[in-house]
Amino acid sequence: MAYQVGSTCYSDASAALSAMASAQAGAVVVHGGAAYVVDASSVTTSSITYTLRPVAGGSPIASTVALTPLPCGLLDWQDGLSLGWGVATAWVLTAAVMHLRKAAHQ
Repeated sequence: MAYQVGSTCYSDASAALSAMASAQAGAVVVHGGAAYVVDASSVTTSSITYTLRPVAGGSPIASTVALTPLPCGLLDWQDGLSLGWGVATAWVLTAAVMHLRKAAHQ
């Protein structure tokens, strides 16, 4: 099963969560009136452990967040093939109706 993060699908949950974690790494957040730099210290198949390092110095805060990545919902080549055949069928049917209509008026 593939998992989606943003506009990309990943083959397994840990790769998807790694992509989520890397998107947050380096961000500066304010928590309790102090500014912290976010770092992702570990990633598993069901959670990300973030470490918040104070900008002004001091002891870091670690927080583990349980996450389940979304299943991939992007279109793939099979979906494109199905849509393409549907469009082609509509064009052929329209051409056939137009040809029959033209023949009926002659």
